[in-house]
Amino acid sequence: MPARPGPWAAGRFDVEGHRGARGLVVESTLAGFGAAYDAGVTGVELDVRLTADGEVVVWHDAVLLPEKCLPTGRDLVGARVADLTLEQLRTVDVGSRTLEGFPDQRPAPGARISTLGEVLAHGLQRAPDVWWTIELKIDPRDAAESAGRRRLLEGVLASVHAAGLERQCFVHSFDWAVLELSAELAPGVLRSALVAPETWVPGSPWTGSVVVGESHDMCDGAVAVGAQVISPAHELVDEGLVERAHTAGLAVLPWTVNDPARMVELVRAGVDGLVTDYPDRAASALSRAST
Repeated sequence: MPARPGPWAAGRFDVEGHRGARGLVVESTLAGFGAAYDAGVTGVELDVRLTADGEVVVWHDAVLLPEKCLPTGRDLVGARVADLTLEQLRTVDVGSRTLEGFPDQRPAPGARISTLGEVLAHGLQRAPDVWWTIELKIDPRDAAESAGRRRLLEGVLASVHAAGLERQCFVHSFDWAVLELSAELAPGVLRSALVAPETWVPGSPWTGSVVVGESHDMCDGAVAVGAQVISPAHELVDEGLVERAHTAGLAVLPWTVNDPARMVELVRAGVDGLVTDYPDRAASALSRAST
């Protein structure tokens, strides 16, 4: 069977830092990505959205949440990212507040939301060999987000091209229509199909042209929309899924795996990599899995 394209093609296991290294440093900040590089990741996962003035920014949430955002000028907490310009977003400190669910998370005081181009440029300086898993945050149930699908994808592809990373990244989305569009616009850029328990269900709006239940296995569905990777929530992954995916030519990249014992289980099940908030835990888990 030919090697599956991606960071694992050379036989290495891919450890990807989630939103940088969310368990170590506040998410989606340059300091957080730096912590991931320091932990020895082979890849990073990040989320992108469009601003009101068409900039592609690295941020997960549709709105500015109070537990993550500290206004330094006008109070924009609660506003939608899509309704704010980049200049307005830059007034928000996204590094000073740590999350209760991540007791070891360190702050990055004064950090601002970055553009995708800035994050890629920083990564090329710090860790030029890492792979980029770029999640386009499009909710197909939201008419405004669906209408911006092409514009966001074009912005992502332009940033990736400017950085020279077309052969070192994945276009990654729960909205499989993004993957189908990316196959048209940039067939040489690899695509990764995200799956959550609630997205692979009959009548799902998330699966693009694939109709769940019409003789499609999840893996076959991912192939049908042009993906080279399937990225399910880790609780959906077992040896059977890995076998079906590999038979279909897909790599398997589960998310978000923070328990070292579960990391060991997944490695032994044959996954190609994993996404984790704690990339520093992965080295010992990989060592255990090989014994």
